[in-house]
Amino acid sequence: MSFEAYLKARNVGDYAEFLLPHLASNFRLLDVGCGGGSLSLGLTEFVDQVVGVDLDEGEFQEAQQYALQQGIENITFQAGSVYALDFADDQFETCFCHSMLEAIDRPLDALLEIKRTLKPGGVLGVASVEYDGLILAGPNEALLRRFYAIRERLWQLDISADPYLGRALRGLLLRAGFEGVVASSKYFCYGTEAAVKSFGRGRAEDCRDEWYANAAQKYGLATSSDLDDMEQAWLEWSEADDAYVAFAWCRAIGWKPQS
Repeated sequence: MSFEAYLKARNVGDYAEFLLPHLASNFRLLDVGCGGGSLSLGLTEFVDQVVGVDLDEGEFQEAQQYALQQGIENITFQAGSVYALDFADDQFETCFCHSMLEAIDRPLDALLEIKRTLKPGGVLGVASVEYDGLILAGPNEALLRRFYAIRERLWQLDISADPYLGRALRGLLLRAGFEGVVASSKYFCYGTEAAVKSFGRGRAEDCRDEWYANAAQKYGLATSSDLDDMEQAWLEWSEADDAYVAFAWCRAIGWKPQS
């Protein structure tokens, strides 16, 4: 996938729309766990300055290059840990945190550190996938659900991630001292011929992804033959007229107290 296609697929209209009404053109925004930087780049249209932070600077190198080529001057990226952000207190009017809290060991500590960098009255928007909200239809459903059951277990065993953190976001923000917290959920749906084809083929490739395949066998969750079967099942699913899948994402927004 080209970087332009990645920007189109992972865009703020789909993934950050719950935060957009609370932004202003003079805001400075911190995007923690920015990953590939597509959402950071999209958010530059809504605020004065975006700072993207990710633990691995290799993640956002393409985004840095894209911003330079396109003359997008109100964005910077830097490597850093959410547990020790390299910013003074009260620096940002808003923070965005997508697909990150579920992948770390201490989400509450991360939220406390984020809150430190927000100005009084600053707004935080967070989002995490909720694996228990999977909707799946089509051929080989049991085998395809096993693919996801294995992935959920690998999150827990191999990377200490929480595939069910989404449902806890409201409580986490309140425990971290944010006010006016509002939680919501949204489904991302794949229900057209093109979307089903792309999604199914992508999951077939995942069955041979080095991390997924090796870890599944390491923990005794699947054999090489099982992975072959799941790969083939996803390819068959990608061509099926009755194939459909949707994922639940949980989101929450909250404000740092004024005093």
